[in-house]
Amino acid sequence: MAANPLPHTRRNPLRRLPITLALLLALVVASCAFPEEAFDGTLEGNYYLNGTDRDGVEFSGTLVITPTDDPDTYDMQWIVTGSIQTGTGVVTDDEITISWDAMEGFDEASRGEGRYSISPEGELAGERTVAGQEGTVTEEAFPIK
Repeated sequence: MAANPLPHTRRNPLRRLPITLALLLALVVASCAFPEEAFDGTLEGNYYLNGTDRDGVEFSGTLVITPTDDPDTYDMQWIVTGSIQTGTGVVTDDEITISWDAMEGFDEASRGEGRYSISPEGELAGERTVAGQEGTVTEEAFPIK
């Protein structure tokens, strides 16, 4: 049997450490270069809306929030599966208290109240009621960025 012309060598696992560290550093820098937009304290904007009605039926739509002359008060419009509802919300601390009226596609005599909590990311979660009816509607709204 002929002798192996190449001597047996062991790979040095530390040989690739600088490359691994450089790639890891590049990944960290890239993730910091494009941070998610931070919540600036204003609720103005468009939101994806998901909810469950009083009968347990899920729905989705859009919530549009626009500022008024009062910095703590907002005009609100829900566009939900064939209906439009408008209202007003007043912010106190980390909550917005709302009153709303149906405008189109829903029983137009409907109106109600509600309350959403405001997360540090500007997301909303809470309940709305329909005047004269039992139960609540639960909703979550996520800013469209």
